[in-house]
Amino acid sequence: MGVIGFLGWLSWVNPDTLNRGPPWAKYKGQKIGIDILGFLYKAKSRRQSTMLYVARLVAACRRHGIIPVPIFDGRPPSAKLPLIEERAHVRQDAEERKTVLEHDLQTVTMSEEQRNRVVTEVNRLNVASIYLTGEERELIKQLFYVCGIRPLNACGEADPVLAYLSKSGDIAAVISNDMDLLARGVETLLVPEAYALPGDESGWTMYNLTAICKKSELSYDQLVDMCVLMGCDYTHGGVRVPYKTAYWLIKHHGTLHRVLSERSITDTHMYEDAVRILKGHEDTPEMLMNERQWQKWVSPPCDVELDILYSLRPTILKSLSHSDFQLLHYGAFTAKTEDPVPPVPVPVPPPMPAVRNTIQNVPTDSRNRIRNRIADRRI
Repeated sequence: MGVIGFLGWLSWVNPDTLNRGPPWAKYKGQKIGIDILGFLYKAKSRRQSTMLYVARLVAACRRHGIIPVPIFDGRPPSAKLPLIEERAHVRQDAEERKTVLEHDLQTVTMSEEQRNRVVTEVNRLNVASIYLTGEERELIKQLFYVCGIRPLNACGEADPVLAYLSKSGDIAAVISNDMDLLARGVETLLVPEAYALPGDESGWTMYNLTAICKKSELSYDQLVDMCVLMGCDYTHGGVRVPYKTAYWLIKHHGTLHRVLSERSITDTHMYEDAVRILKGHEDTPEMLMNERQWQKWVSPPCDVELDILYSLRPTILKSLSHSDFQLLHYGAFTAKTEDPVPPVPVPVPPPMPAVRNTIQNVPTDSRNRIRNRIADRRI
């Protein structure tokens, strides 16, 4: 959900700050954080291969010399649990209704117009019922490692980690669809449309926090206060004010506390907690990620596992272009190298066991070996 109406507010008060097409050349040799789970959900909701999406994402970053830093969500904060429970119920209801409608499509006689309406509703419900299993996440993480990239695992949500790294200057930008990252203090947010990849000239919007605050004549603190007043993930069940009203209230009263007092809202703990969460007042390195993850953060890229890459080529990566597949080889390739990436004459090894290709049909003992391998060597 993020901040309710935030994108509408940006389009209303800050249309000049919405820059289309990021200057990709600027990010050559720099790290860009990626809120990866949101894009995996999007791919799965459109019945696209999440593995193929990740492969194309890595190839696009390599093509433009960008160092991707994918970060996975961990446990959500307690302040967000009511919203998480509500989403779980919505997802379950959507799954049940989708099952009924899919059965109707197979068994009930319909006109073409009726069938089109049902298909549209099934597609909508499919998005609402999407869920990534733990095994699917493990497989995606394996693919990152196979390509020479160390994914990071947040203790809680990925957003605070991305904001922390952005505010410390360790990453040049963040790729995400979550607009509330601006409220968290991310200076440069790159938001893709549909399946836009790094390097695409269209399908992207770049948001700059400093430019937004300057154009709207709000301080960063006031921007956060406005977002909390509009309603966010951490004010579930609280007051929600339309974005234009919230903007003028903060402009007039100056702070969220004064607006709440004016509206005779005495129990302000939820709103104060939301402000602290968005500003990251309690975020410390130890709370954001465990020691092992920070060790991965400062470690050099891991080796590309060519045997696994080639085993995936005839199946999961079959539709990946030849040039993109070649770019997956270069985990140790540095973005500062000016010469074109040379071809690597690696012979195609014999087919690997099915555990490399898919996890759904793998016996339980093999799945356990995958988990142990990841736990011992990587995660």
